[in-house]
Parts: sequence; C-alpha cells; structure tokens
Amino acid sequence: MEALPNLSQSERMDHVLHLLEARDHLQVAELSQAFAVSEVTVRNDLTELARQGLVARIRGGVRALQQDQSEAGFDLRVRLEVGKKRAIARAAAAMVGEGEAVALDASTTAYYLALELRSKRELVVVTNGLLVATALADAPGITVLVTGGMLRLSAMSLIGDLGAGVLRTTRINKGFLGARGLSISRGLMDHNPEEVRIKQAMAGACEQVYGIFDGAKWHRTALLPFVPIEDLAGVITDSSAPAAEVAAWRAAGVSVTVVDPGPGRQPPHRPRDLRRAVRKDEAAG
Repeated sequence: MEALPNLSQSERMDHVLHLLEARDHLQVAELSQAFAVSEVTVRNDLTELARQGLVARIRGGVRALQQDQSEAGFDLRVRLEVGKKRAIARAAAAMVGEGEAVALDASTTAYYLALELRSKRELVVVTNGLLVATALADAPGITVLVTGGMLRLSAMSLIGDLGAGVLRTTRINKGFLGARGLSISRGLMDHNPEEVRIKQAMAGACEQVYGIFDGAKWHRTALLPFVPIEDLAGVITDSSAPAAEVAAWRAAGVSVTVVDPGPGRQPPHRPRDLRRAVRKDEAAG
C-alpha cells in the first residue's frame, strides 16, 4: 500500500472506501503505516465509517459491505471535502454556456456541479448518475437525459452496454468527469471496469473533456485509465493539489485550473434518498 501521510480524517476515510472497492478487507496495522498515524486514530476512523453503515468492522480491521448491504457509499463521499468540491463545481459551471449540451458522470463532484448548473437555461445534461439527474430534475429550462443500463448501487450510477451504446450516437459540447486517480502517463483513472467503460463512452461523445477532482486524487493511482491527457481540454482542481504535479501536467500541455475553496465549510445539500422515495410511493399505492 502506498504511503499517504498528512491526510485529514475525511481524506483517510475516503481513501479507505477507495481501497475497499478493490479489496475485500483492510488491516488496522497497514492503514496506520500507510497514513503515518497511530492505530488508535485508524480505529477511530473505521469506527466512524462503520457507524455510518459504510463498512463492517472485523477483528483487527475492516471489510467491505456485501452489495446488498451497501446503502450509502455515495452518501458518505458527497459529504467529504465539501468546500473543495463546491469550489471546483463553481469554476466548472462558469465554463458552461447556456444552450449547450454537457455530460456529467456519477461522481460526487459532478453532483455539486449539477447543483451549480440549476440556474442555467436551455441546457441539456446527459448523465449516468441517478442523483446527478435528481439534482436537476425540477430545474426550469434544463433537459436531463439519463443513460440506460444496470444500477450500481454504491455509486447510484447506471453502467453497461446500453448506456455506452446511447452515448456512441450522441454529440455533446463539454464533459465533466471525476477520477479516482491520475498520472501523466495514463491520464485519468478509475477502478470499476463498468464505470470506466461509461466514462470512456462519455469522453468519446464530447467535443471537450474536463477532469474535475479535489487535491487528494493527485496522490492516487487506479487500475484502469479512461481519458489520456492528450484528450483533455483541461483539469479543474483545488489548491490542495501538489504544486509539482500541477506544474508537470501544465508542462505536458494540459490546462489546469486551481481554485481556492476559501475558509469555512458549508453543510452539503443532502441527496434525495431514492430508495425511501420508492418505498413511500409503494406504500401510498
């Protein structure tokens, strides 16, 4: 496991969830070494994740929830680094002109971008994120197109060949995609193969593609690339991104916009719980 010292608690918790997408379980000792914090600190992080129903504690560590137990993966991630994600979203929204067609993936930063786009008019938004679509559902003047496919519960996203097929016949002005990791040699990366396929299809349908992610992602790698740097119109990140890495990407020809989240932290807009809404509708019926 790569060393990641000097992370905040929210960044450590986010990274634990990130690791559990590729591994069945993690040990306290290895997390303590990777984060350069005490085992007591790691146990407190894992206890908080378990309290929120996002992981299951096991002896000496933590394991991923079974798929039918995974209730709130998106719900936690959308509450991490809120100030940074909102600042990135504001900068990205300023790049969108009224009357354009834009693509948003199912990332939490794209969710905040969707909230910023609500004030736009004559906008078409294509997304595979159910909560991204819900954030725009009642926005006047915005048409929302949702790709089809199979529901991936932990991300509240739609994946699979059906969505990718729709995107192959669509032309979109700008796409804004989150990432789990990145490198100059491989571009933007993610772990889940089906999410990667949808992101690749989105990128292929867009005239311009922008990466949107907070500074913690610059310290990470992931399994599968989905957009090489030569296909990026730009990257939007926050001021916690490592200056040397930002400079290297700019030297490679990528426009990198760095935003300052500023002081303070607003509570996030809580996404609508689609599962509760369905159960309520069923009860009413």
